[in-house]
Amino acid sequence: MALMRRRLPSGEEITLVDPGETALLYREVFNDRTYLRPGFPPSAPGVIVDVGANIGLASLLFKQCFPEARIIAVEPAPETYLALRENFARHIPDGVTHNLAVTGEDGVAHFGYYPKAPAESGFYTDQDGDSALAAEFLVRTGFPEPEAERFAKDRHRLTTVECRTVTLSTLMAQAGIDHIDLLKIDVEKSELDVLDGIGDADWGRIGHLVLEVHDIDDRLNFVLDLLRRKGFRSEATQDERLTGTDIHLIFASRDPGAAI
Repeated sequence: MALMRRRLPSGEEITLVDPGETALLYREVFNDRTYLRPGFPPSAPGVIVDVGANIGLASLLFKQCFPEARIIAVEPAPETYLALRENFARHIPDGVTHNLAVTGEDGVAHFGYYPKAPAESGFYTDQDGDSALAAEFLVRTGFPEPEAERFAKDRHRLTTVECRTVTLSTLMAQAGIDHIDLLKIDVEKSELDVLDGIGDADWGRIGHLVLEVHDIDDRLNFVLDLLRRKGFRSEATQDERLTGTDIHLIFASRDPGAAI
């Protein structure tokens, strides 16, 4: 798909892949402040890493809220990455973008890509399941069920692309990052892979995390327990529009008394 340029409701011109998806992301990121909440993070972060950055709306909000922050954004999908790179050049010129996936190991992998729904792309794509979830969400927002099902199915036509993968520890080393004040992870069912790629020495260099978790096979409790063992105080939340789905958010902050 050809990249497009549009203006956000807040006035910024951005490059995007799909206008409909971008409208939904704008509402989630800017209106609902999905990745931020009162008191989180408790102070202005100096280094922010955005894993699963898509076209960069979360990074753009972070930069507006924390103008002095250094932001590193990672996105594996090629078209989406091109939009991300343009948006950083336009709005976050001191930031850095990487066209790769953060996973559990360094290498190369095949990535499931939905050209009409790039934000739902990932290593664990499920066309039927992803279409059903999208249709359910559309019905909740007022679409007639038959129309929602047709629209969702059309948007979930799958292609496969090859991408480079690195662990978060490798990314930190290559980027010269000795700490991360705020780590945002939204990677469409790959969150365990990202966490698996954090070396023991690097867990203590992370201050705060906000991550989307798909509660498959009790994954939510597993991640909460993992974060507790790594020295974080965590809380899980769920948007009321996602009630009945497996999608949750975790906000985690390093316990000041935890050993590093």
